[in-house]
Amino acid sequence: MVSCFSLIKTDNEVLEVDSSTGEILLSAAANDLNLIKQTKIKAVNVLNKNDFVQINGTWEAKRDGLMKILSSLPISYIWEIKERSIDHNIGYSEVIGVLTVTNGNIERKADGMGICSKVEFSDRVKFTLHNMNARAETRALKRAIETLFGSVINYFVMNNLGGR
Repeated sequence: MVSCFSLIKTDNEVLEVDSSTGEILLSAAANDLNLIKQTKIKAVNVLNKNDFVQINGTWEAKRDGLMKILSSLPISYIWEIKERSIDHNIGYSEVIGVLTVTNGNIERKADGMGICSKVEFSDRVKFTLHNMNARAETRALKRAIETLFGSVINYFVMNNLGGR
């Protein structure tokens, strides 16, 4: 698959656009463009094939791979829980959080929501309210990371795993 990227410059921003899909891959002040590109390159370089699993024909990033992105890059991040609800009676947990990633003067935010219910646990994995809530929070964080680093994850899958 060949993509054609074009740069659109305005007074304050540079946008990198995939002309075949219309996806805006990058939006930043012109002097921050190189910093964002270098961060994306570093993010791709920390990933490997073991950081992904194929589920129903689609490659999904594992939690550990996504956490490598946050912990291995020269960025700072804040994970903040905005809302948490637990129903003790039916065994249900929902977590909504916001991930803020900062690189120099660039700050990006993404929401993530994770849900877990008691029925997901088996004899192998013991059900506790802590385990259910932790799983919901992990899912919320994973979704926020996928939102912020989606272009990096998609690039890795397309170029290293040959899939969608």
